[in-house]
Amino acid sequence: MRMVPERPAMDNGLITDKEFAELARVHDLRCASIFIPTLRAGEEVVRGHDQRRLKNSLKEIRRRLEEEGMSPNEMRGYLGPAEDLLEDTGFWRNQSDGLAIFLQEDRMRYYTLPLHFEPKIYMADHFYLLPLIPYFNDNGRFYLLALSQQQVRLFEGSRHSISEVVTGGEVPRRLEEVVGYDFRDKSLQHRTHHGGEGGAMFHGQGSGKDDSDPEVERYFRAVDAGVKELIGDDRVPLVLACVDEAFPIYRKTTSHPNLFGEFVPGNPDETDPLLLHEKAWELVNDYYLQERRKREVQIRDLSASGRTSADIGEIVPSAVEGRVDTLFLRKGQDMTGIYDMTERRVYMDEARPNRVSLFNMAAIHTLENSGRVFTAPSGEMPVEATDINALMRY
Repeated sequence: MRMVPERPAMDNGLITDKEFAELARVHDLRCASIFIPTLRAGEEVVRGHDQRRLKNSLKEIRRRLEEEGMSPNEMRGYLGPAEDLLEDTGFWRNQSDGLAIFLQEDRMRYYTLPLHFEPKIYMADHFYLLPLIPYFNDNGRFYLLALSQQQVRLFEGSRHSISEVVTGGEVPRRLEEVVGYDFRDKSLQHRTHHGGEGGAMFHGQGSGKDDSDPEVERYFRAVDAGVKELIGDDRVPLVLACVDEAFPIYRKTTSHPNLFGEFVPGNPDETDPLLLHEKAWELVNDYYLQERRKREVQIRDLSASGRTSADIGEIVPSAVEGRVDTLFLRKGQDMTGIYDMTERRVYMDEARPNRVSLFNMAAIHTLENSGRVFTAPSGEMPVEATDINALMRY
């Protein structure tokens, strides 16, 4: 019998690309995915409305595990961390719009997210991640780098939220840490802009020309290297918040593959993060809408070319093999079945045991292979009267 640790490892907060990928790779004997809608405030929060939702979900999971023969001792280890949340009053008073919990025999992970979830329990040898898809695509994730001589801050944002990324020692906090405290005033001039855009200004010896000071470029390269270390190959937009003169210099020195072409102007040191978020979202919102519409048009225009499909039997093996570039799923719909990887065949026979969500499988493999996944109401699917549409790479 497998021994269950007394205190399983626990994680919480907003979910990152890396954490999503880790969840997608999990294959364990017992994986439980729980989704419940939550409330940010109000009388129902005080009365424990959300706790009751979770309590009922855990009660149902307990019933299923008892049917599978799990012992009481194993049950305590498996459900204990989630049951502890029921008594944490502070936890329930600091919720967003949805709570996602993922249980394994030796670990629990939970995320409070600005997404409204339909209540759901899913138990299999893998996690159900379909409800999280809007957080990574429709919700418009981006990074915001607030950059000045005096301070560097990195944020992760979406349509509804922004949170600061702990940079530790990876990113220099200010210019002097890179160029030293005796850098030449004649090479790097610090002056103040009036009229609402006060703060540090970056100039070489010819303001407005492409002759920025080497020390500033060295500082920016160090910042860029640290940012790359933190976010890795994440290709979501990186928006810069800085004074006008800094943007072209950083654009020249950065290695980020998706630095946004526009920036939030002004001194970010004097701007509240919520206002920075508002201004950054105004920029990236159009970008995400255009990206989605472009892919909708591609699916419609290529429908006769053989590069698109609405057949789950074709889409699942194509997604597993990395051939799906874009996937649209009808919101609120799903298909269950079995995928035989040896035969490359989907079986929809309801009599077969261990059926799984085929939409979940297709979505996870598409994202793992750098594709895009969108959900859409029935009237907004690229191809009318379909539940799933795919655009193939080849």
